[in-house]
Amino acid sequence: MEMASVWLLVLVLCAASCNVFAEGNPERESLISFKNSLENPRILFSWNRTTPHCNWVGVTCELGRVVSLSLPALFLKGPLSPSLFSLPSLTVLDLSSNRFYDQISPQISSLRRLKQLSLGENKLSGSVPSELGELTQLETLELGLNFFTGKIPPELGKLKQLKTLDLSGNALTGTLPSQLGELTQLQFLDLGNNLLSGSLPVTLLTNLQSLTSLDVSNNSLSGSIPSEIGNLKNLTDLYLGINLFTGQLPPEIGQLSLLENFFSPTCSITGPLPEELSKLKSLSKLDLSYNPLKCQIPKSIGKLHNLSILNLVYSELNGSIPAELGNCKNLKTLMLSFNSLTGSLPEELSQLPILTFSAEKNELSGILPSWLGKWNEMDSLLLSSNRFIGKIPPEVGNCSMLKHLSLSNNFLSGSIPRELCNSESLVEIDLDGNLLSGTIQDVFVGCNNLTQLVLVSNQINGSIPEYLSELPLMVLDLDSNNFTGILPVSLWNSTNLMEFSAANNILEGFLPGEIGNAVALERLVLSNNMLKGLIPKEIGNLTGLSFLNLNSNFFQGSIPYELGDCIALTTLDLGNNNFTGSIPDRIADLAQLQCLVLAHNSLSGSIPSKASSYFRQTSMPDLSFVQHHGVFDLSYNRLSGLIPEELGHCVVVVDLLLSNNMLSGEIPGSLSRLTNLTTLDLSGNLLTGSIPLEFGDSLKLQGLYLGNNQLTGSIPGSLGRLGSLVKLNLTGNKLSGSVPTGFGNLTGLNHLDLSCNKLNGELPSSLSQMLNLVGLYVQQNSLSGPLDGLFLNSIMAWRIETMNLSNNVFDGPLPRFLGNLSYLTNLDLHENKFTGEIPPELANLMQLEYFDVSRNQLSGQIPEKMCHLVNLQYLNLADNGLEGLVPESGICQNLSEITLAGNKDLCGRVMGLDCQIRTPDKSALLHAWGLAGIVVGSALIILTVGYALRKWIIRSRRQNDPEESKLNSFIDQDLYLLSSSRSKEPLSINVATFEQPLLKLTLVDILEATNNFCKTNIIGDGGFGTVYKATLPDKKTVAVKKLSQAKTQGNREFIAEMETLGKVKHQNLVPLLGYCSYEPTGPDFKEKEGGNLVGWVFQKIKKGQAADVLDPTVLNADSKPMMVQVLQIAAVCLSDNPANRPTMLQALKFLKGIK
Repeated sequence: MEMASVWLLVLVLCAASCNVFAEGNPERESLISFKNSLENPRILFSWNRTTPHCNWVGVTCELGRVVSLSLPALFLKGPLSPSLFSLPSLTVLDLSSNRFYDQISPQISSLRRLKQLSLGENKLSGSVPSELGELTQLETLELGLNFFTGKIPPELGKLKQLKTLDLSGNALTGTLPSQLGELTQLQFLDLGNNLLSGSLPVTLLTNLQSLTSLDVSNNSLSGSIPSEIGNLKNLTDLYLGINLFTGQLPPEIGQLSLLENFFSPTCSITGPLPEELSKLKSLSKLDLSYNPLKCQIPKSIGKLHNLSILNLVYSELNGSIPAELGNCKNLKTLMLSFNSLTGSLPEELSQLPILTFSAEKNELSGILPSWLGKWNEMDSLLLSSNRFIGKIPPEVGNCSMLKHLSLSNNFLSGSIPRELCNSESLVEIDLDGNLLSGTIQDVFVGCNNLTQLVLVSNQINGSIPEYLSELPLMVLDLDSNNFTGILPVSLWNSTNLMEFSAANNILEGFLPGEIGNAVALERLVLSNNMLKGLIPKEIGNLTGLSFLNLNSNFFQGSIPYELGDCIALTTLDLGNNNFTGSIPDRIADLAQLQCLVLAHNSLSGSIPSKASSYFRQTSMPDLSFVQHHGVFDLSYNRLSGLIPEELGHCVVVVDLLLSNNMLSGEIPGSLSRLTNLTTLDLSGNLLTGSIPLEFGDSLKLQGLYLGNNQLTGSIPGSLGRLGSLVKLNLTGNKLSGSVPTGFGNLTGLNHLDLSCNKLNGELPSSLSQMLNLVGLYVQQNSLSGPLDGLFLNSIMAWRIETMNLSNNVFDGPLPRFLGNLSYLTNLDLHENKFTGEIPPELANLMQLEYFDVSRNQLSGQIPEKMCHLVNLQYLNLADNGLEGLVPESGICQNLSEITLAGNKDLCGRVMGLDCQIRTPDKSALLHAWGLAGIVVGSALIILTVGYALRKWIIRSRRQNDPEESKLNSFIDQDLYLLSSSRSKEPLSINVATFEQPLLKLTLVDILEATNNFCKTNIIGDGGFGTVYKATLPDKKTVAVKKLSQAKTQGNREFIAEMETLGKVKHQNLVPLLGYCSYEPTGPDFKEKEGGNLVGWVFQKIKKGQAADVLDPTVLNADSKPMMVQVLQIAAVCLSDNPANRPTMLQALKFLKGIK
């Protein structure tokens, strides 16, 4: 009993002493200090004073000393307390996947026994401390996914025991320190997702023989991949992608026999791919996508029998898909999209265990093979935008696991096989942009899991079947087909349908009230059909509807008030229907509305003027459905009343179109607050008052149309500040005053219409600065003065096509500068007070089609050259004071008396009046003959003396000029050489100036005669070109002068010079025997083929064979429609008639409209 009491006393004393020891333990206090530094210390609730610290969560002790602290993924938050660095026996510190922030204290160097430091996935910042280099026992260093900056400290190279180094996912900069090459025990190195630059250090690739995984992806590393990479014999994973590496893959990469994963996408690696890649027998995944390889897929890749994933997307590959890929028996994912691969799909691929096959946007062709059905484990088959033809093979339905099928934008034809739905897993089917026909009455009945069906732009007919409502469809897109009949009522009962589009068909009937049941609907497009009746009020139930387009149908009645309940609407397009009544005020409450089109209806009443919410949200969560952002179009209705001031708050509006209504009152100045406004069209209304001065602040405005109103006052000079303005139309108002001189600042303006107003004064000379002006219309005003100042800037002559200055009081002579307007097609100057003669320079207007100077005070004769303008179709010279013979050539021979009336002194056959010829008296005639004889005699004497003197000088020079003598010795004086690139037309040189018949030669003959202008045949050289000795096929010798390419004259000027030189004959001049005018513009075309490249293209377009013009190497099903549209735009731009050519702005608009 006493002994037991003694033992009990000892235990109590021992426990007491131990507790006291623990309370004063410095390691325990360090841990408590760490806990107290946390912002959420309650997470470590087990760390309390009643529990020994060695029993706390995450703490491991040996012999009473803390050797491990492991607290990963506990959401601990706070700075990394330096108190942890007072645990001298610590070997493991794992605080990864928490929320620690701030910098790592240099005191961490005191943890000399530390083997593992895991601080990844936190919010630590600052630089990586160089003091880490003192932890020489460290084997694992994980600092990835933090916010570290600065350079990688070279001191890390001292960690000789290090096996894992992870610095990924930070913002580290600078180059890779070569000292990392001293970590000879390193097995795992991850430096990816930083901002590192420079090249891969050779020491890194030479010394790290133990490395199994290397990741430097997503940096800015550059240079070529060093051949020393082949030294990493133990490497299994290599990640080099998303860098700036260039050049080819080194052949030494084939020495990485253990490599399983090689990812190097998004670099600038070029081909060809080394054959040594085939030695990577362990390779399972290869990704070289988004590199400019520009080569073929090597056949040797078929030796990679373990390859399971091959990704070569966007690699500029060419050639065909090698059949040898069929030897990669484990290949499950093959991604070859967005390249230039050609040919057909090799049947050898049919034996592969394919899960995903992607070859979109290539140039693959041929018939879709039936063996595709052997891929019974395939999940995705993506072959869109190629050149496949024929029918869709029904065997595709054998792919029982198929979920995604995309065959869009090919040339597939025939009906869609019902067997497709044997693959009950199908979720998405996209057959857009083919030539498919037939109906779909029972085609998709079995696709019980189908959520997306896209059949756009085919030739499918028949009605839309009822069974589609029974499928779990979320997207149904049937645009641009030949569907007829009515919309199935059951379709609106679908609770899954989010997008339904059936535009550009021949659908009829009404929208039923059941439309309100489709509560999931976000996008509804039924434009360009033959639907009629009312829009049911139940449409207001579609509170998630974002896009509604019913344009170009036959809907009638009023716009339902309930549309205001569709609070998610961003686009509402009801244009081109027969709607009547007023615009519901509630539409103005649609806060997300970005596009409103109600044009071309019969709406009446006023524009909603209440405080609005629409067109105000500058940022939208999802603008994917907004096709015409900022369009407010109420044009061509019967709206009346004032333009609301409230519209000035609709800051999102880009195009405000209110034309052709019955709006009245003044234009509100608040519209100038629409900072995004590019088009304002208020034309064709009853607006009064003046043009607001504030419009000069609408700096983005490109089109301002205020014509055909009742506006008064002067044109504000502030409009001259609209530097972006392209078109200004103020016609048909009551504007007065002069044209603002500031308009000269509108250098981008190409259309200015101020006609039918009450403007006066002179046209300001500053208008000559409007360098892009194409059309100028100021007719029916009271403008006056001469026009000389309008042509101060001659550059303007190269732009303007139409000029109408008629019905004014302009005076003075017609400026000769008018002849410089080489693009001019229409010139109307009638009913003015112009005087003087018609300038002969007007005959230079080769494009002129319409010319009216009637009812002026012109005098003199009609310039005969004007009658020869080949494009001139209308010429009116009536009511002037013209005189003399009316030319009987060109358009003048067919002029009517009406277009010449009022010129009493005109005569000739056209006028039906002979011209009187005055006979000079005999004495005057004798006097003239006497004077002429004296002049001629004197001239002959002077010429004789001059000729004798010149002959003596030339003879003296020839004796001292061996080059000239040598040149003449090569000339056969009896030969006339005629050559051209085509040799089908005779020269225009007067044949009478040559003694011998013309010898026709081709350019090929000249090239042969001069041995391709060989240097050994050069016999002279001058400022205008080089002279070659040439031996023709008939052995005759001539000299050929090849003009310098530096000459800038055109073909017409060259031919004119040759014609002149050909007529010059003198014994001291080298005679011109012929010339060759050759411009290498393309292939040779016969006249029946158009005569040249442009003519050939025009003929092809007219015959409906535009596709024949397109380059087959870049043509595919996706690009064909767009390329044909571009070709049509180009043809318009090259129109023979300049009036038919679009302006640059119009061409840009055409190009933007390409779909």
